[in-house]
Formats: sequence, C-alpha cells, structure tokens
Amino acid sequence: MNLELIEGVTNIFCGIAIFGFTVIATVSRSPKLEIILQQIISFSCIMASFLLFLLGVNGGKIWSSEKLIPPLIALNIIITIAARMNLRGKQVSQGMNPHKIRNMNK
Repeated sequence: MNLELIEGVTNIFCGIAIFGFTVIATVSRSPKLEIILQQIISFSCIMASFLLFLLGVNGGKIWSSEKLIPPLIALNIIITIAARMNLRGKQVSQGMNPHKIRNMNK
C-alpha cells in the first residue's frame, strides 16, 4: 500500500472540507447549493477519516507524526456532524431544532 499516496489524497479531502467551510456563507444564499456543499463537506470529512484510519493501521504518518492521526480522525467526524447543521435554521439533517423545542415548551 502506497502510504504517501494515501497521505496526499487525505490532504486533498481535508482541503476540500476547509474550502467548503470557507465559502459556506456565500453559498448559503441558495438553499439548494448550501445542501450540496454540506454534503460535499460531509463526504470529504468521512473519506479523510477513513484514509487517516488506513494510515494509522498501516503505520503511516500525517505531517510527519503518527500521534496526530487519532485526533484528526475525531476532528473530521466532528466536522462531519457540524457540516450537517444549517445556519439559517432549516434542519437539513432532519433533527429537532432547539428553537422549536423552546417554543413548544412555552
């Protein structure tokens, strides 16, 4: 298994996710584009987590460190969850909106 190739592809997926978070405010003007970008960010983070796991299992390194892999996997999973949240209040992930819960309690 070519660990350098996996490391490079992992960096690409992480870069896509970071770029997506950078432009999410601009894209949020269109709900359809926002949903697509959220899915791209989620997919990129999931793929990066999987590739990081492969690197860790096979003794690879990311940015010259083996100890950095587990925290990056956890961070990618957290970002995947955060990418599913919508800043406009529309729940794309089909979860309950905290504002609706508060209004129901009133």
